[in-house]
Amino acid sequence: MASTGATPDAGEAQRAAVRTIPPKANADVRRERKHEGAAVKAALAANIGVALAKLAAFAFTRSSSMLSESVHSIADCSNEIVLLAGGRLSKHRYNTVHPFGWYRVKYLASFVVATLLFFVGGFFSSSEAIKKVIDVCANPAARAANRGELVVALIVVIISACLEGYGLHQSIKEANERMEHTGMPHMGIYRFWRVTKSADLASVIMEDTLALIGLAFAFLGIGAAIVCNDELYDALGGLGVGVVLIIGSLLLAYKVGSLLIGESASDLTQSRIIDAVEGTEGVEELINMQTVHMSEDNILLCLKVQTSKLDRDYDVDTVNKIEDSVRSAMPWFNWEIYVEPDIYNPVKAHGPAQFEDPDDDE
Repeated sequence: MASTGATPDAGEAQRAAVRTIPPKANADVRRERKHEGAAVKAALAANIGVALAKLAAFAFTRSSSMLSESVHSIADCSNEIVLLAGGRLSKHRYNTVHPFGWYRVKYLASFVVATLLFFVGGFFSSSEAIKKVIDVCANPAARAANRGELVVALIVVIISACLEGYGLHQSIKEANERMEHTGMPHMGIYRFWRVTKSADLASVIMEDTLALIGLAFAFLGIGAAIVCNDELYDALGGLGVGVVLIIGSLLLAYKVGSLLIGESASDLTQSRIIDAVEGTEGVEELINMQTVHMSEDNILLCLKVQTSKLDRDYDVDTVNKIEDSVRSAMPWFNWEIYVEPDIYNPVKAHGPAQFEDPDDDE
């Protein structure tokens, strides 16, 4: 008997590959991605310079605040490298194992930044500062500060603050450009950080903000040590830097963890979807809608609609019109759209809750 030339598993894999059709790439999104990661790259360039300056200052002064800040900047450099690697991996092609692509790698990379790099940096800085506090308190002779060396450390802190301020400025600039590009109302950077679906931008904004707060603690600690001639204040400044890192890591982990689990589109985006669907010829009722962000630019949209006719050809035409309407209304997103024609049932819509307690037998 002649061989067919393919095993059943190979044939199934071929059929699955045919069924896995990538969503249409959006020209607006491709143009926007040319500038993707600008804030991350700017932050990396600034942090490399800051880290080298801080390490040199620590080697010269042995300042606890400088050690904490050096660890902070090294952690920040590692953060940006992880974010850039995540952005690169997220562009991998679709396949049968990952039919929606690798978009969520960005969220995973940002979660790694939050849970490992920030957290490890925070605990290391705090532990080293606590050791110095204990040593200084146990040895009164060690409390006398070398003011000349600490002045050098203070100058490095001021220069670092200027570089970190530049990084935060670039992040705010990218946030404003994204708000303008997507038609979002202008808002403050804190509110944008809360609502954004861009994990890498949220990470960089948090990094730069924490860096400036940490530098403020370092400035106060070193300045107080110079004025009071007491190394204890320098150690306390380093401890403040570590605590800031730990708090920041928890906030970022909460933010990015929510994105990694899967967040729906914003209220503004959902409102635009409803308007586009209900304004489509042939749609009588939008019965149900579910959205989830696969990344900041990629949305999975599932719709259930009632059409004017229960006719297969008519429904197919209406579904195509719905997809075109949604994509035209928000061309800055890539869309993966699934539409199910159905009949609106008010009993189901307004009946008992969809999820009931399985242990409730009554």
